[in-house]
Amino acid sequence: MTQALTKGANAPLPSGRCTVTLTIPLTANHTGIDVCAVLLSRDGKVRGDDDLVFFNHPSQDGVTLTGRSVSADLSAIPATVDRIAIAASVDPQTPNAHFDAGTTPAAAVDSEGTRLTFTPPPFTHRETAVVLIELYRRAEGWKVRAVGQGWDTGLAGLATDFGVTVDDDGSAPQPATPAPEPNNGAPPTPPPTPTAAPSPTPALAPASSTQPTPTPSPAISLDKMQRSAPGLVNLYKAAHVALEKNGLAGRRAAVYLVLDHSASMSGFYRDGTVQHLAEQVLGLSANLDDDGTVPLVFFSHGVDLVADIGLDNHAGRVDTLHRSLDWGGTRFAPAMQAVIDHYRAGGSTDPAFVIFQTDGEPFDRKKTRELLRQAATLPIFWQFVGFGPARHLRFLRSLDTLDHRAVDNAGFFAAGQHPRTRPDGELYDLLMTEFPTWLRAAQSAGILH
Repeated sequence: MTQALTKGANAPLPSGRCTVTLTIPLTANHTGIDVCAVLLSRDGKVRGDDDLVFFNHPSQDGVTLTGRSVSADLSAIPATVDRIAIAASVDPQTPNAHFDAGTTPAAAVDSEGTRLTFTPPPFTHRETAVVLIELYRRAEGWKVRAVGQGWDTGLAGLATDFGVTVDDDGSAPQPATPAPEPNNGAPPTPPPTPTAAPSPTPALAPASSTQPTPTPSPAISLDKMQRSAPGLVNLYKAAHVALEKNGLAGRRAAVYLVLDHSASMSGFYRDGTVQHLAEQVLGLSANLDDDGTVPLVFFSHGVDLVADIGLDNHAGRVDTLHRSLDWGGTRFAPAMQAVIDHYRAGGSTDPAFVIFQTDGEPFDRKKTRELLRQAATLPIFWQFVGFGPARHLRFLRSLDTLDHRAVDNAGFFAAGQHPRTRPDGELYDLLMTEFPTWLRAAQSAGILH
């Protein structure tokens, strides 16, 4: 049985599982629609930021997002959740991206053989986020209401109205205030920078006419690579070419790899993309660091695991490590702090080059920006690598241009929706785009000696 709802109308729901699917007209030229659900308490606000169920946090307390469908096990929803808003959004910063008469989404609610449909009146006020359907408690059961309410501020505006903590993306001009002091849980004041200098290279410390220029060589020799990790030799060679092109042949650095283990990353783990990235990073590290290992930090809501991948154990290493981990949400700051702590504890005299992989925006954007500003006085460079659709990576782009830092200590590039198909040489070129500039700036600022 199918029943069409008009705006404001409601209908009872069975107490079992229901699925709400949002669609847009087949003729609509509109590719950037995202669906989310917001779990709300009796006061109309979320209980916490985890109550926003979206592409990078697709499940919470019986509510699950799959593509453009939200399923809710109504019998399993906690009593503290009074209603669930189902919404569609587009990126408000994409030129001309908004809902209109030709792209107004519709909703279908399916529950135990009953279908309820709702097509709202056309959105004509440049709405970029709209709530279509609301599931809510009534007496001892559940009902559905056709809402059709819009915002012109995108998902951020909608979420803010519901009490989700949403920071700005860092791209708007900020007041000229000093960078925060390292307190309230932020990293402590860094220890004095060691005086032992890394090997000079032509790009950073030109030799005088009376000093011979040292012959640049990788940290680990080709002969050792061929003996210990023959499957990585081509990656090792490709990385060396990229380093030479950027004047970094012979440079030394401690390489880290930070891996997103949020639920939206599962496909990239399953198809081997993350394992391949780890091997690419190991090939780069063999040129920069002579210990033959790369520290790995898996993160979601927090730090899930700190381990390593090495020349002697790289085969299947990522799959072996991550299978014991739960999928979670996304917070950057705990993973960044784990890298800072690990680097300090190691006592390295070389700078750290951190490859930070993720596929979306974190819940802790404000904390991430604060930590990146504070870490700008440390000999650590953060290279963010974004997997997936570009519309999910706006925050990463903003980190690349973040203000109020001692030096620009971060880079970013989007690896695309199929990162494994990118040629190795191209990946290494992208990884080296901003690192040489940071090395020079860090030396000028006295961060490196």
